[in-house]
Amino acid sequence: MFLSNLTFFRLCILAFVLGVTSLQAQNEIPAALKQAENDLKQAIADLEKTRQAIATEKPKLTEDFRKIEKDLLEKRRLVRIARLSKDDRAQELRQLQTDLSTRRQDANYLSSLLKDHALKTTTLSSPGSPNLKINPTIIAAEMDNPSSSLQERLAILDASVTHLEQLLGGSTAPGKAADPSGNIAEGTFAAVGPVSYFLSENKTSGGDVIPSKTGEIPHYIPGNESNVSALISGTSTTLPLDPTGGNARAMDEIDGGFIDMVNKGGLWVWPIMFLALLSLAFGLVKLAQFSRFREPTDAWVTAILAALRTGDRDKALQLASERNHPAGVVLAKLITVSENSTDLVEETLYEQLMSVQSKASSLLSVIAITAATSPLLGLLGTVSGMIATFNLITLFGSGDPKPLAGGISEALITTLFGLVVAIPALILHAFLSRRAQGIVQTTERLGLSFVNGLRAKL
Repeated sequence: MFLSNLTFFRLCILAFVLGVTSLQAQNEIPAALKQAENDLKQAIADLEKTRQAIATEKPKLTEDFRKIEKDLLEKRRLVRIARLSKDDRAQELRQLQTDLSTRRQDANYLSSLLKDHALKTTTLSSPGSPNLKINPTIIAAEMDNPSSSLQERLAILDASVTHLEQLLGGSTAPGKAADPSGNIAEGTFAAVGPVSYFLSENKTSGGDVIPSKTGEIPHYIPGNESNVSALISGTSTTLPLDPTGGNARAMDEIDGGFIDMVNKGGLWVWPIMFLALLSLAFGLVKLAQFSRFREPTDAWVTAILAALRTGDRDKALQLASERNHPAGVVLAKLITVSENSTDLVEETLYEQLMSVQSKASSLLSVIAITAATSPLLGLLGTVSGMIATFNLITLFGSGDPKPLAGGISEALITTLFGLVVAIPALILHAFLSRRAQGIVQTTERLGLSFVNGLRAKL
């Protein structure tokens, strides 16, 4: 009983203590939350200050890092060089010198290209086009320092872009031009891109300008005066445009036809043409001769033999002469000697065949010689033209190809004529030779049939 009262008493004390503690905890929770909120705000403010400090110091740290990295790379390079032997360092130096020389050559090449572009644009610009706005001293300056010269001549690119914009927009300029007759007139040039047009002062003559690269007075093709006048006045109009820059017109002038090619071919074209005409004439003669022949048949020989068996020699001769073929002449000759032995008739046959073969193949040798000689004459003209070309190269050099065009043209044209003559002559000779051989074979076959018929009669 005493123990249970003691336990109950302890429980009461414990309940009392827990109640007091709960009341204190309820009072302390709001204060703890407020303190935690204040601490969080303070931590956020400290974090923001830290971030600002990092953002402020980051560029300087990055710059310092880059400097340190650059110094590290340089020190690594120095360490690598220091580790190299004397020969390795010499080789490395030679490699650097080679790279430096290559860079200088590239700079000189690019600078020369810019200079050539400026000179061509300045000297070869079409009439009426604006000038290239560039200091002439930049173009004429010597390239003592390739790097600085290249940097100075880069201004040519800017000037060229401006010049191109002006060309696309169109420009006009006064000047003189000549018509196809050589009459020089003063007027106005209008340049639009790569093409130019001219209009005389009285506006009665004008047209598109022919590009000239020799610095002479430009020429123009009359026509479209009203359209050119409208273009110069700034109104909308339509004008012809040669997208080839005059090359199509020049090609049309160069292509003068067959007579022009003969004149350009030189001396050796004429013997080739003579052989061609001779071969053509003989070929036509042989074709006309062969076309008159009519191929006889075995029945014709049988009829002649039948007439001879009956003793009617005149009828046999008449039948032999009716055929317009060498076999008719041969059989007529064989009929006249048919009373003799067959051996004599056969010998007479071979004598006549030799005559037939000679007549059938006559004039064909000329055609064969033409087919064989024409390419050789063309080759001779080629060699002659190339010798003339090399002589011109000796005098003028190989920079300008125009002086060399005559010799090269002669060399190629003679070769062309030689092949053009040789190929048809070769085909014609093969055809006529085949035809002549067929005539001889037909005559021989019919003659042998006649001789065999005579043997059978005996």
